[in-house]
Amino acid sequence: MSGGSDQEGGVVRTRSVGLLAAGLAHDLNNMLGGIVATAELLQARSDEGDMRDLSVIVDQAVRASELVRQILAFSRQDMLNPVVADLDDLMERMLPVVSALTGPRVELVVRRGPPVPVRVDATALERVLVNLVLNARDAIMDMRGGRGTYPRKVGRIELATARIGPGERPEAARGFMPAVPYAVLSVSDDGPGVSTEHAARIFEPYFTTRPKGHGLGLSSAFGLVKQSGGFLLLEPSLRGARFAVYLPELLEAVLPEAVPARPAGRVLLLVEDELVLRMSVARGLERQGWRVRQAPDGEAAMRRLAAERPAVMVSDIRMPGLDGIGLTEAARAMWPGLPVLLTSGYADEEARAAVPRLGVGFLAKPFTVRTLNERLREIV
Repeated sequence: MSGGSDQEGGVVRTRSVGLLAAGLAHDLNNMLGGIVATAELLQARSDEGDMRDLSVIVDQAVRASELVRQILAFSRQDMLNPVVADLDDLMERMLPVVSALTGPRVELVVRRGPPVPVRVDATALERVLVNLVLNARDAIMDMRGGRGTYPRKVGRIELATARIGPGERPEAARGFMPAVPYAVLSVSDDGPGVSTEHAARIFEPYFTTRPKGHGLGLSSAFGLVKQSGGFLLLEPSLRGARFAVYLPELLEAVLPEAVPARPAGRVLLLVEDELVLRMSVARGLERQGWRVRQAPDGEAAMRRLAAERPAVMVSDIRMPGLDGIGLTEAARAMWPGLPVLLTSGYADEEARAAVPRLGVGFLAKPFTVRTLNERLREIV
């Protein structure tokens, strides 16, 4: 294991990466959002060849935003939307994705445990599971040369859920894991395992043993689990590697009350301080049938709201003056039950706490107009 100085250095590096991510994410994702929205508008009036080229632009912008999101995840600053759910049910829903990732060369074994309610962002948990399964698959393939097309199985990955009591926590983790019941999701493989030297650095950002790896998969998974109030551990294994996600059991599950929504036509209030992004998104939404009212900041949005009640408000969170959180509270005071969808390329701790408290939707930037329209149909 690393010494105290190594651990202190890791904390400093984590904070440094977090500060860098926070400073860049909002501006980068705003610019990427403008690129995506503008490219989509051009696609609507382009020939087949140009549409393919524009699709490449959209894909590359989305990939760039995913890299920013992975850094945010590692630094525990990603926006999560936790819900109350049974861990075993969540794993069941993810099995089609996991099965596609493992492919025909790796045997996938699933062991289900008892129902255990947890509070977690289902999408974030899927990202964690995907990272763990991909690592396990690649380790097996690299060790056994399983990249060919012949049908023989070359390895085995096991997914399992379980419940443990306070006294069943791993011995090595008792110093930092609270003594409470946990739901456990584990991923085990029969690959080469993790050496002691690599185990000490396995969750560090940009650490990788693969020539083409970027070293953000496990670090972002670690950050997502930690932000969810849980723990991601590399555990001792007689063969291969075993990673386990520990999420506190929710002893008193309280489901949030649904916010009543009043139907009010197809008027949409779009609040965004980035001009290019606002104009492109507005034009895209208008093509989807919305009547869009635009506002460059919170104060202008309040003037719009005083004049009419929209069917829904879409607002950026980080804006000069009245931000998206304050705007939502003021808009709801004026129009109780107003459906709201907040967007952001980066949300600070206060914003991350406010989204579930306010009972509003959230969509990370950059987004396509199609994705935005789908989210709007869910909340209106």
